[in-house]
Amino acid sequence: MSIDSYTVEINAQNFQSEVAEKSQQVPVLLEFYAEGAEQCAPTSALLQKLVVEYQGKFLLARVDIQQNQQLVQQLQVRALPSIKIIFQGQMAGDFEGPTEEQQLREALDQLTMSPMDRVRDQISLLLEQGERGQAIQMLQQVIAEEPANFGLHVELCDLLIMEGRVDDARKVLAGIPSDAEGIDKPKSRLEFIELAGDLGSLDELRSRAEVDSADLQARFDYAIKLIVTDQVETGLEVLLAILQADKTWGEEKARLTMIKVFNMLGKGNELATGYRRKMFTYLH
Repeated sequence: MSIDSYTVEINAQNFQSEVAEKSQQVPVLLEFYAEGAEQCAPTSALLQKLVVEYQGKFLLARVDIQQNQQLVQQLQVRALPSIKIIFQGQMAGDFEGPTEEQQLREALDQLTMSPMDRVRDQISLLLEQGERGQAIQMLQQVIAEEPANFGLHVELCDLLIMEGRVDDARKVLAGIPSDAEGIDKPKSRLEFIELAGDLGSLDELRSRAEVDSADLQARFDYAIKLIVTDQVETGLEVLLAILQADKTWGEEKARLTMIKVFNMLGKGNELATGYRRKMFTYLH
């Protein structure tokens, strides 16, 4: 879609319909500018870039201050450029003077983020802080309010597995539709736990793999144990080495296992993307 689809020039006559009413559905970003004013040009260029990128998640409403002194006074515009964000009829952001792109993105992301994305954001923060138990509690509370949101069930199932609560995870998984988005993530993680079975300790498996580099089964077992113990990148390196040694070993076990790891890591994961490229290079 073009910039014109999400941009409108504002005056006193259309303010109610284009700003007040439309802000009930999406944030409306008011840009106050003056035609020909050099200080406004960089901000205008940035906003035009963002409005195309966000594809209708917010509307850009431009106000020429020379033609709309009444609006300038009512909204207390004191500097150029000036940006005000209106959402659900309320002021949700106010930026005077030149504004950094990151500041604007953060403000817009907070307003345009879906409830699911917001929950994921909070959970990611808890996981970064090592608070996996708290993240599980938060998910359980949200699921109690949104029991039909299977994306949340998938996230909970994955965290329970990582916490070692495999039986609890299986119960959650049993109630998730087989076509739910992201379900491959916990399913793949459970498969790895089953594959690891009673392989032995990580140190024992490392020793076996190092004793005879030609023993691809020993190296494969070591890779599986690495993945189960959250050393995924090292595990992928071992699988890649098996692939390099023999692409077809064990009916392409190394390749198929790497694909399972990518599923477990989820869409858009940087590690998965990098190793997918490496795998493709070895195969071709």
